[in-house]
Amino acid sequence: MKSRSWAFCLAILAEVTVCAAGFAQDQAPHAARSNQNQPSSARQAIQWSQDRLSEFDAAIANLEQDLAKRQADVRAKADAALKELRDTREAYRVKAEEAAANARTWTDTQVADARKALDERSSAFQAKVGEYLDTVKADLATRQAVLEAEFEARQKAWQKSIDELRTEADKLAAKQRAGIDARIDGLKAQVDEAKVRVGRLQTASREAWDAVMRNYADAQQRFADTYNSIRKSIKDAIQ
Repeated sequence: MKSRSWAFCLAILAEVTVCAAGFAQDQAPHAARSNQNQPSSARQAIQWSQDRLSEFDAAIANLEQDLAKRQADVRAKADAALKELRDTREAYRVKAEEAAANARTWTDTQVADARKALDERSSAFQAKVGEYLDTVKADLATRQAVLEAEFEARQKAWQKSIDELRTEADKLAAKQRAGIDARIDGLKAQVDEAKVRVGRLQTASREAWDAVMRNYADAQQRFADTYNSIRKSIKDAIQ
């Protein structure tokens, strides 16, 4: 598979994380709100960066297993590529921890700048994954395995978001909560659908890969729209 196709696949996986950051940013206070609300919203706006590390770790662990199977003629170059990947992951971790530690006192502009920097480091990590796979001339099955490992970690972050919605819904009166619970159940069903879409990559041909990933991207957008709508409904009902 060409590097362009792999970059496309990784960009699709990244899309949900960007959307998750958008959900949090939608909750950020306007200037007219009190400063008391700002720290919580700021922390929420960058919390996604911590969840992202689990995806990076899943990719690295998968590639470490792959490296152990490689022949000596590519081992040195592959090992160097993997080291760069680990270094890129570490740079992301440092920036993410800095953002998490300082978000309480940062302005919205500083939070936005931190998120942009994290996005850039995330893109750099994805590019390094592609470089490793190109170095070892990875076949489709290997690329699928890496993608699925990242997606498994992504699912845990999705479930965390759904659990948080249910916790917020617990604050509502029974009459209000019934409709919200049904919508949260629908959101969970969308996650299950996305899992099925990724599973189809196991049997997808090279020609079908991009089509499957585009369908998966559509599922991600539906997840984003539904999540954002539910968050707003809960917020409006509590007020």
